[in-house]
Amino acid sequence: MDSQIDKKKALKRMSELLRSGATMLAEKCPVQGCTMPLFRLRSGEVLCPVHGKVYMVKSDEEAKEVATRVSTAKVLDTLESRIIGILERASREPEAIGYREIIGWLEVLERIRRIKKELSP
Repeated sequence: MDSQIDKKKALKRMSELLRSGATMLAEKCPVQGCTMPLFRLRSGEVLCPVHGKVYMVKSDEEAKEVATRVSTAKVLDTLESRIIGILERASREPEAIGYREIIGWLEVLERIRRIKKELSP
């Protein structure tokens, strides 16, 4: 954290997490240079007050699984944004977009959602 403002925001976020019932953990954030303690929410998620959600892994295999899930989620978010953009463009210029393109993107979206579901614990 580079500035006093960031520290103040982090401390405020830490107090919010504690008030909401989160538990402060002994582990520090894994992001290089961050010395903030991690917090476990009631839901089981682990958060850094500065960087948000972090994943705690015990093995290389578990790290690979988490990386795959995170990558899949990012691809899904990107794809959903792309489809929304295509649909918005189609509503403005119906002749500019082919429905086959939309159907193709929706099929890709469905496949990625299935993969994400299979990867979910």
